[in-house]
Amino acid sequence: MKPGQSSQLVSIILLLLVLVGTFVFVLPLRAKVLELKVQRSLATEELSVLDAEYNSLSALSLEVAKSDATKQALLSAVPVGTAQDELILELSKIANESGFDLNAVNFSEGVDENYGKFLTTTLNVSGGGDKLIAFLQQIESAQRLMRVKSMSLQKTSEKAVSFNLSIEAYYQ
Repeated sequence: MKPGQSSQLVSIILLLLVLVGTFVFVLPLRAKVLELKVQRSLATEELSVLDAEYNSLSALSLEVAKSDATKQALLSAVPVGTAQDELILELSKIANESGFDLNAVNFSEGVDENYGKFLTTTLNVSGGGDKLIAFLQQIESAQRLMRVKSMSLQKTSEKAVSFNLSIEAYYQ
């Protein structure tokens, strides 16, 4: 063989090896790459579905938390049962914070077709007359839902007053 022919023969053999390597190694790997791309796109779609479901569950969780907080606030405002003990404690606290003495508390149950069940609560309170408005405002903004029905006021000294207050405190 001539020296030029041997280099051509080596070139042809290398070319054949490249072609055989392409068919044996590269083409099967190409199919695997395409399969992996399909799997990746399916996983991406599944991730987006799961992401959307997570977002909706997150929003629902926030809504449930808000509903629970609303429920607790409503139960505080209109408790199940008369809850007289809590009512006495709340009225006593309001009277003390306003600078009044709570002398007596009387209860009677009632029902109104428009407003529902309530306790008619009669209070006998005494203290400084200049704090009367603050006392009534605190009753209006109390945690429990109450409505002042009537009030009778007596001036006992220059700065002191004594009064009877009739309040409806609602319950379920």
